[in-house]
Amino acid sequence: MDAVLLGSGWRAAFYIRLAKMLPDVLSLKKVYTRSPERAKELERGGLEATSSLDEALSCKHDIVIVSSGPEGFADLMRRLKADGETVFCETTFLSLSDDENREFEDMKGFSAEQYPFTPLYASVLASLDLVGEIKMLTLSGLHNHHAAAIARRILDLADRMPDEVHSADIPSSIVKTSQRGGMVRTGEKEEYTRRLRVLRFQEKTFVNDFSSNQYHSYLFGKKIEVRGERGIITEEGVRCLDRDNLPVFMPFVFHRDDVFGNATLALSHVTLGERTVFINPFYPENMNDDEIALATMLKTGCAPSLREGILDARLGRLL
Repeated sequence: MDAVLLGSGWRAAFYIRLAKMLPDVLSLKKVYTRSPERAKELERGGLEATSSLDEALSCKHDIVIVSSGPEGFADLMRRLKADGETVFCETTFLSLSDDENREFEDMKGFSAEQYPFTPLYASVLASLDLVGEIKMLTLSGLHNHHAAAIARRILDLADRMPDEVHSADIPSSIVKTSQRGGMVRTGEKEEYTRRLRVLRFQEKTFVNDFSSNQYHSYLFGKKIEVRGERGIITEEGVRCLDRDNLPVFMPFVFHRDDVFGNATLALSHVTLGERTVFINPFYPENMNDDEIALATMLKTGCAPSLREGILDARLGRLL
């Protein structure tokens, strides 16, 4: 797929790495950045880059990847819609009003909401039938629209909004272990906020527990609990009843290359008992979970619509 990438920040870095690893899946014809200096830096790294939006969009392409952040996002989307562009929208719709979002519901393109396609959450979604009717989800590990995207799928919420919202913001502190650039070993403490939200949808309940530093701490981990009538799914596996109503536990097993010499830790598949619940279509490439998910959406076209991304953002504002 030939693409123009609008943006050059840390979000855009996912697509730059994917284009280098999987050129048959994604070919970046041009990268647009507002800064001429940044454009020159990208070109020194082997990319076709420009600080002119008109120049970027003038090259032959199939899709425009929007990863430019919230500043000027609505105006950029209006231009792309008027030009008839198909977009793959990495930038969240959280910053836009409901009226602005309605402008883009029928726009051509997809939401780059990757978490339902990552190995863990895809494995959970593939196992829902084992636990019967589901009325409660507890999630810790994702914020705003990302958490909403998982909740909407697991609880089958469609465009529903909650009847009740209960909130608590809890000041906390913990030893700092990581930041975006890597591990921190100074032993210093950092202050953070734990945000608890309970959303009630008549017969269904979504509890979201997120800390402001959760993406950058070795002490936090992704936690999920799906409660069904015949069992419970967590990040560890499934506890449910078999056909004889006897309780069983099946762990999720993430199969990775054994480390011999210079072998990688590339994920090949995930199993649950005798089931294979996730297959990495890009094995043996050594890709992280986000890269696997984004590449899957780009290659298969299974990405959610822009309207789905807008609904994720609408619910995500409450979290």
